[in-house]
Amino acid sequence: MGLGSISHLGSSLLVDPNQTFGDDKMSSKLCCLIGLATLALCMVTASAQDSSLRVIGIGTVQVPADTAIIAISAENYSDNVTVAEAMASKLLNSTEESLINAGVKKEEIMPDRFKRHMTYHKLVCNTVNNNTTCKEVVTKAAAEQIIIKTKITDANQTQKLIDVANAAGAKASVLGYALNDPSNAIDQARKRALDDAKAKAENYASSLGFSLGKAMEIEEPSYPDIEIGPTYEWGMPWRMNDRFWGISRINRLFRDDYIPEGMAKVTAFVSVTYKAVSA
Repeated sequence: MGLGSISHLGSSLLVDPNQTFGDDKMSSKLCCLIGLATLALCMVTASAQDSSLRVIGIGTVQVPADTAIIAISAENYSDNVTVAEAMASKLLNSTEESLINAGVKKEEIMPDRFKRHMTYHKLVCNTVNNNTTCKEVVTKAAAEQIIIKTKITDANQTQKLIDVANAAGAKASVLGYALNDPSNAIDQARKRALDDAKAKAENYASSLGFSLGKAMEIEEPSYPDIEIGPTYEWGMPWRMNDRFWGISRINRLFRDDYIPEGMAKVTAFVSVTYKAVSA
């Protein structure tokens, strides 16, 4: 049915305001017909114009993390909890000085200290001449911990810091890594997402017999995802963008998405609407 016939149909359905119908049912049917005619007219008019094509682009980059998070703990055991606390604090202070001498900056040591108390109960039994006597031994313990967020992220260098802390009598371990300044990685991921969207759009347009025009609208529905290694993609919880974009977890099982320790993965999503011109 051509545009002219649709327009004619629309005009033929104009109603005289003075005309009356036998019942409300007839009036409802007439309203439906008018609505359908209007919808058809809009669809034909739209098809006469250039079409548009909307695609989703995904871009991912892996970059080194810029911050290592290290926990340093000092413990002391004593019958007196006050003594244990004082000794643990003294040990942690000396360990902190050793780490600063090893290259850690004072501003990289978080100001808050985490303290905890522990009480250990142990039953000690001795047997002499077939007679066994037991007594309960109670030991008090105190622990104090600091967190270091250092720009030293090389595995060999962080291990040296751990060795320094251990040599001072404390316990140290890497809690994880962080990407505190993701701006460059986000820019790279967004560029890759736009490239991915354009490649998809060109492929779709070609298969449909169109040539791809310029981008009319670019939308980033959410802030890019940032994930810190080590991890496999399938071992991570669902993210909001996974649900929103409908990315299948099954498909992700077979992708090489391992993020090594000390690395960060940034993923950007874009929605781009292109003009599709008839070839």
